[in-house]
Amino acid sequence: MNLVTSAALSAILVFTSAAAFAEVPDFSKTAAAQSSYDFSKNQPAKGNNVQLSSAQHDFSKTAAATSQYYFLNNQAAEKAHHLLASTQHDFSTTTAIKQSC
Repeated sequence: MNLVTSAALSAILVFTSAAAFAEVPDFSKTAAAQSSYDFSKNQPAKGNNVQLSSAQHDFSKTAAATSQYYFLNNQAAEKAHHLLASTQHDFSTTTAIKQSC
């Protein structure tokens, strides 16, 4: 048991001391930190290769986007009959309304 505890404490010490002794970069010593640095001379970034997610669909690539597509051949959609829950309450059935009458 002492060996396991010792090993665990040694591992914790190694991992915590590594973070404590990590060198923090000092950006004040860089060329861009100087007051005479001219940012307008920087090279512009070349293209963004990160593909952005989009919720929009490109319908120009579908079959219906072609000029030959005949919309009258589409099947009619079936009407859905759903019972919607009402958010209104019938207060005429409450005991409070019956007592006041």
